[in-house]
Amino acid sequence: MLNWIFTLLIYKLAYVSKSVATDLHRNITVTEGDVAILPCEAQDEQNKYQVVWMNPKKILIGKNQRRFIDDARISIEHTRIDYWNLHIRHIRYEDRGEYTCTVNTSPVQITRVNLMVYVPARILESASSKDINVQEGRDVTLWCNATGIPEPNITWFRINNHHGTYKERVGAIGDTLIIKNISRHCGGKYECMATNNVKAAVQHTIKVDVHFPPEVSLINLHQSQSLGKETILQCDVSASPFGVNIWRFGDREFDQPSGPNYRTDMYKDNHLKVTLSLRILNVSRGDFGNYTCEAQNKYGRSERTMILSEYTVPTFNPSPVRPRTTPKVLSYSETMKRTHPETVSQIKNDFEDTKIFDFSKLTEGLKEVDDSKNAGSTTRVTVQSLGTITMFWTLKSIYPGLF
Repeated sequence: MLNWIFTLLIYKLAYVSKSVATDLHRNITVTEGDVAILPCEAQDEQNKYQVVWMNPKKILIGKNQRRFIDDARISIEHTRIDYWNLHIRHIRYEDRGEYTCTVNTSPVQITRVNLMVYVPARILESASSKDINVQEGRDVTLWCNATGIPEPNITWFRINNHHGTYKERVGAIGDTLIIKNISRHCGGKYECMATNNVKAAVQHTIKVDVHFPPEVSLINLHQSQSLGKETILQCDVSASPFGVNIWRFGDREFDQPSGPNYRTDMYKDNHLKVTLSLRILNVSRGDFGNYTCEAQNKYGRSERTMILSEYTVPTFNPSPVRPRTTPKVLSYSETMKRTHPETVSQIKNDFEDTKIFDFSKLTEGLKEVDDSKNAGSTTRVTVQSLGTITMFWTLKSIYPGLF
């Protein structure tokens, strides 16, 4: 009891005395869970001074190396002659505040230590979104409640499992992610990551399943096969969740088992799509007709129909061979050669020998001659362009009696 009274007197004296020599201020920052060491230096080689520590609530912690409060985490360590440090193990956020070390020197020495405690980011699972199912076209709101000192930042990611474990940044920084008019392509896992640079970031994963009615698509609308052969009919079904998927032929439904001549199989392409196949081991005439692929879940149904017909080997009729005709050549009329030899000679000299034209088709004075019969008496005229034809039509209009 006397020690308590003596200690309090020292503490009061430190605040009312006008002869205080030093009033030191220190700032210490630690992370929750670590050890905080609050320094207090007092030159006391003869070990004759009293050192008193007070907590932020002005409660006496201890004197010298003796602890007065019932907290095993706290101790006053006199590891060196000049130091009386306060050790707080497994530090808590509630331990923050100003601690005071008073030494009854003359004058009295006071050291004030402001203890700041950082708290790593934590995500409150109970106050954050859980895995959800949502219908396509609705709006979705995801929550991520995180605490920490300083206040953590929350970043949102979408985990793409189709390319390894790639994370795609989505939304803005904050505790809420809103997805408007969600589609099937927006489903999957979402992750919120909270960090305040105190320790490693923490994550919380939310799985979003987008539900929608089935959609059936056919690989072939018309398929043919020969009698006695094997054939496979296939359709693709997209749905979430998957429901009843069947092939139908008339009143008959094909599902496992489907008889000795029929096999049905389902192959999963991805988490939203399957391929439904119907295998006919031995095609008969009774198997030809319309086949319908049907799919149904609690959100709706879909169906598509295809045709299976008999395959026949195509036949080809050869085209008739056309008889070859004797080529025709063209000549000037004898009248023109006699009356206008200079004109014929000029035209023959002006153009290169490239094509043969039958000018008897163009003018009344020209005639058509068979090459095989009259090759020796035929005068050939060659032209380079269609301009020659125009020239002969001009000559005909000027000298109509010469053609």
